[in-house]
Amino acid sequence: MLKLTDEIERSAESLRQAYRPEVLYMFRVNSRRVRSILKHMGSHRSRSHRKTWGGFAAASNDARDWDVFLATAEKLLPSTEYRSFESLNAERVRAAHEAVTGMLETTHWQRHLGQWRDFLRTVDEHATDSDHSRAAVAAALERVRNALKTALAADDDHAWHRFRISVKELRYVTDALGDNDELVKACKKLQTLLGDWHDTVVQLNLLDELPGAPVHDRLADIVTGRKSDFLSRTRKLVIGHPVFDPEGSAES
Repeated sequence: MLKLTDEIERSAESLRQAYRPEVLYMFRVNSRRVRSILKHMGSHRSRSHRKTWGGFAAASNDARDWDVFLATAEKLLPSTEYRSFESLNAERVRAAHEAVTGMLETTHWQRHLGQWRDFLRTVDEHATDSDHSRAAVAAALERVRNALKTALAADDDHAWHRFRISVKELRYVTDALGDNDELVKACKKLQTLLGDWHDTVVQLNLLDELPGAPVHDRLADIVTGRKSDFLSRTRKLVIGHPVFDPEGSAES
């Protein structure tokens, strides 16, 4: 986790100097990796730190969502419509970005880093031995399979979101173990589809909150179609999948 922490601090320093979407992306990815490792440590202190890291990630959600939405809209819309969309929401985007840079300038963030470094000095970097790590992977895989059954049965945004999160955590704990490239590869492929689907859910929620405008209506129609397509492709990938649905139980 020391390497992840160094990378997070470099991203934070870069964001304080100048906000860039790609830097926030790495900040969030590495924070998520830290939280996934902490989840399987089990101590009170690890749970406390995981909660704190989660709070910082949550504070950056709006910025991340707008970054992705702008990039998506630029690809989907003609240039004139995209410029209209960008102009209509410039203030919202600015506020979301400033929330991130402001957070990273607080004493709360600096105090957290100090406490986090202290915590790292008290734990063995490899405290989770290989047997424990494999048990964590097995438990994470079981959660994925259960979440898939629920998602296919309920077929609502909440259940699919829970499945998406379970796949993400499986990928991170497997990646940390470092001896199952095939499972990591399978998770990455599924994560891409689920991530694209989740972006459409977020974007439709954002559009519901925005004032009426022709470009917003046009985007809502496009994004609704994309949401349906991504979910259809996800179902085709996971049903009967040898890793995620090995018994084909999701088909019944």
